[in-house]
Amino acid sequence: MARTSPAVANDAGAWHAELLVTADDLPRSELVGRASRDAAADVLATIDRPRLTWGAGAMRPEGLVAVCNDVILNGRDRVVELGSGVSTILLARLLTRRRPRGGWRLAAVEHDARWAQRVSDQLDSEHLRRHVTVVHAPLVPHRLAAADLGWYDEAAVVAGLDAVLRGDLIDLVVVDGPPAYAAGHGLARYPALPVLQHRLAPGATIVLDDIDRPGEQEVLRRWESNIGLSFHRLPEPARVAIATNSRTDRPAGHSSAAMH
Repeated sequence: MARTSPAVANDAGAWHAELLVTADDLPRSELVGRASRDAAADVLATIDRPRLTWGAGAMRPEGLVAVCNDVILNGRDRVVELGSGVSTILLARLLTRRRPRGGWRLAAVEHDARWAQRVSDQLDSEHLRRHVTVVHAPLVPHRLAAADLGWYDEAAVVAGLDAVLRGDLIDLVVVDGPPAYAAGHGLARYPALPVLQHRLAPGATIVLDDIDRPGEQEVLRRWESNIGLSFHRLPEPARVAIATNSRTDRPAGHSSAAMH
């Protein structure tokens, strides 16, 4: 995720190219076929305080509404983000308000140690850390990464997710990292699904951000070809693609606690 300050607005003086997003800025349009028109926007209207600063490179409000629709309408409670920032704070607020019957857990994987600490500090300030962990995993060479590209340190990812999920399966994964905007980095996010697919619950939702870029379009093509998923592409202004994990079996060694 882009370097976007999760601090409340009056602490954001050092950050640039930011704008404030409030409930009035959130779209009220049909997002995906199974989603009700205003479900997420209505709930987001209750979680926009304290206000957060929102950089131009972060997940767009329209894309985040699609993610929140999935949380609300499909009862997601074991959530993993690749990349951390404003969306981490808002998803934590949303899940706190919803209080799923079996509890909830959110893990955000972040390559930048300073940024991970900043997001963690904001979570602490809002008393949201009980169920949220920012997993620091630096970028390193990876067997599935394109030439000259790295991905998150898989050992750190595995250890972090094991600690957070405690054997449960992921029912929502949002892929908004590692950074992929620089020239030659377009395929930086490809390893996400090959690495995480065995952790996905049957019917889990997979979201990829920034699909307006050629690199993410190629990542989608490869995921669809190699893994067999079918993505629904939401164009401007959301710019996210959404798929449902079609597998019906649970991977060996995982509990069914995430399936409520």
